[in-house]
Amino acid sequence: MKKYKFRFRYLAVLLLVIYLAQYTIPMIYNPMRRPASMIRNHILRQTPIGMCIEEAIAIVENNKRWGTPEINRNMGFVHRAPWIHGATGTHIIGEMRIQSRPKMHNAPLFHERGIQIFWGFDADGKLIEVHVHVTIAPRLA
Repeated sequence: MKKYKFRFRYLAVLLLVIYLAQYTIPMIYNPMRRPASMIRNHILRQTPIGMCIEEAIAIVENNKRWGTPEINRNMGFVHRAPWIHGATGTHIIGEMRIQSRPKMHNAPLFHERGIQIFWGFDADGKLIEVHVHVTIAPRLA
């Protein structure tokens, strides 16, 4: 009887390791599965602050994991974050923007992660801010 309990524990641990590995191993190889701050740091390494908009557009268009970029040269991106420097309300960051939506990624417990990436540029076309917004929602299908 004790042999079966011992084997069951090994099986339970093995199943737990497999379950956790299916979410942690892809994080190593795909930066879009990491937390928002790590995604932002990854993006800033490739599109550093001060880069001109034309160079950033070329980099974003060539990076398949970042999705198809939407370019708006008339308005920056809207940022609703009450925790920024104690301010509340809506802030428009920059005069121009690039926005992209990478594909949805699976999250633990049958959820999906939606990612939006915003690049904000000043009037001279220089990058001033990168913002990554991550949402987690139940998988519908």
